[in-house]
Amino acid sequence: MTTMPQLDTRPAVEIVGVRKQFAGRSRRSPGRLALDGFDLTVKQGEFLCLLGPSGCGKSTLLNMLAGFTQPDGGQVLTDGTPVDGPGPDRGVLFQTPMLFPWLTTLGNVLYGPRARHELSADARRRALDLLETVGLSDARDAYPHELSGGMRHRAAFARVLVNKPRLLLMDEPFGALDAITRVAMQKFLLELWQRERITIVFVTHDVEEAALLGDRVCVMTGSPGRTQAVIDVDLPRPRSIETTETLEFVTLKRQIREALDNEH
Repeated sequence: MTTMPQLDTRPAVEIVGVRKQFAGRSRRSPGRLALDGFDLTVKQGEFLCLLGPSGCGKSTLLNMLAGFTQPDGGQVLTDGTPVDGPGPDRGVLFQTPMLFPWLTTLGNVLYGPRARHELSADARRRALDLLETVGLSDARDAYPHELSGGMRHRAAFARVLVNKPRLLLMDEPFGALDAITRVAMQKFLLELWQRERITIVFVTHDVEEAALLGDRVCVMTGSPGRTQAVIDVDLPRPRSIETTETLEFVTLKRQIREALDNEH
């Protein structure tokens, strides 16, 4: 009898009662309580947007998931395992693409496999396939200063995806882009996610961006950050910029804004 493969039913992300206190600049300063009792679960393959006012702890949460910092209380788990440091299973994309200026586009994409001493023919083939996927095959030998803003972001995507992460962490990656490039990158990300079905936790302060991209939107309270509301985005996929013109989208944005207004 053939045994059917079991689906992974564990949450991709579990954040339970997380607390984080940042020390003050002096002994007299009380410091800042960034997070206090934050809870969130993210399903496998889900696109989850984190939304909240400045200083509510969105980036702090992302840094905990990446393993860059540890909570003072509570638990942060990915695939059922406590996060105790960075790892290739979690890819991170920041507002500014982190590319090495002395490496070509292909060299940047291959940096991870090279650093792990896994620079094989298969890794190179995957890097070239990813460059084709993100539309940068013709720019494989170009250096970062020769690329446009959107091209640098796409190169950063390829550099993360070559490591085959199970979780993609994105910290306002399109915040510094002009409006036209931002729309193009949102479209690119949605198409990429639709194809790869990788779990994404996406930090933003833009209500429209969260509603357009996410399966769910987690609205956070102001500092200290807690879970104010988790809103299901019941809009059909695939989505495009035209989605933002529908009555359903406008209604959803109003619901998210009301949750933000009620956090005070």
